[in-house]
Amino acid sequence: MSYNSLSGLIPHSLSNLTRLRRLSLSKNSFTGKIPSSIGSLLRLEELFLDNNNNLTGSIPRSFNGLVNLNRLELQHNNITGDLPVLYQLRNLFFLDLSDNRITGNFLTSRFSKSIIELSLRNNYLNGEFPLNVGELKFLQVLDLSHNLLSGIIPSVLFYHSSLQQLTLSYNNFTLLQMPEDLRHRNNKLIAIDLSYNNLHGFLPAFMASMPKLSALNLEHNNFSGMIPKQYAVKVVVPRNNTSSFERLLLGGNYLFGPIPGPLLGLKPGSVNISLVDNCLYICPNTLYICHGGNQKSFLDCKKFRPMIP
Repeated sequence: MSYNSLSGLIPHSLSNLTRLRRLSLSKNSFTGKIPSSIGSLLRLEELFLDNNNNLTGSIPRSFNGLVNLNRLELQHNNITGDLPVLYQLRNLFFLDLSDNRITGNFLTSRFSKSIIELSLRNNYLNGEFPLNVGELKFLQVLDLSHNLLSGIIPSVLFYHSSLQQLTLSYNNFTLLQMPEDLRHRNNKLIAIDLSYNNLHGFLPAFMASMPKLSALNLEHNNFSGMIPKQYAVKVVVPRNNTSSFERLLLGGNYLFGPIPGPLLGLKPGSVNISLVDNCLYICPNTLYICHGGNQKSFLDCKKFRPMIP
């Protein structure tokens, strides 16, 4: 029943469909609260209530009774309340609560340890990142962008055995914790986006040693120091059995010094790289990696007083 013009309240009579395995009401115009009676559909495996825009209230506690549910999508609504406790849904693999008005701390204990993809983008989650995220051992995709999270991005994320995509952009993180032992680093991360935070210090050189990492976005933070030569090597001449950087966005920081030599010979379109809005000595618009904006003014760079390694 998705992609129609259905409106009004979601009918409680849906709970009579006791053999139902898939319920999709996406992209309609339903209003009001999600009926708690949906929690009685014990055979339900997939539930899509996304893109209705006007569903309000909190997620019913009765959803913990959906023991066979493996996919739950409620994104693009006006759902409020604290992040729900769904750890009893042991078969839940995919959860998307993005683009709502959900509040509270991001606590991994609220979710089933079977979760594979978790998207909570564009809500009002706050507090610090939990150190026990490793307990979600099957997690492959995590998107917490556009929230109010703060403090440290813990190194445990870079040891996670399954994580492939990590998106923490548009938050208030201030520090990136470096892994102490790179021998046990994550070998599966493909894409990392930490842009639009308040991270400071040197660029994390260890990320260049992640064998499958091909997309790294660190734009619009307060990183300083020089661009690590390891980044340039991973772009131009990656080591055996490792992926090259196909996307490397470092603009909007306080990086200084010369551009690493290997990057100067890149041809337009070969790699998506941006170095604009930094404190680099020479970054002319004739270099495509410097297109899209100027470097910061001398006064801005001096005021920040970037660290010299």
